Amino acid sequence: MADKKTVLAIDDNLQQLTEFKTMLVPQYDLRVVKSASEAISFLYRNASDVILLDIEMPNISGFEFLNDIKKIPSYVNVPIIVVSGNSGQDFFNQVKASKAFDVLTKPVRQDTLIEAIEKALVSNN
Repeated sequence: MADKKTVLAIDDNLQQLTEFKTMLVPQYDLRVVKSASEAISFLYRNASDVILLDIEMPNISGFEFLNDIKKIPSYVNVPIIVVSGNSGQDFFNQVKASKAFDVLTKPVRQDTLIEAIEKALVSNN
């Protein structure tokens, strides 16, 4: 059996992180953190194949994280899927400009989330 791919979920909402666990474990090795600063620290020490990112978080926003992650050479090409409650056109344009791989609107369905992760994994090979 092949090793599970590692997915890092970054969200300040504990309920959302619990939902990700319900949807993604045991198919993926899911790691969760509650802030962008925790995520940066985690990524300097651990590998991740795909990142799920909330945008609206305290202290460091998801957009700031997207900028910071590009400073870690081993993560320049790691696909980032934005998962947000925001669905406005300006928001989608900003996500596209940030070079995120995809954007999903909360609440996200399990099949939609897994499909986005699988597309991201294929694109990164």
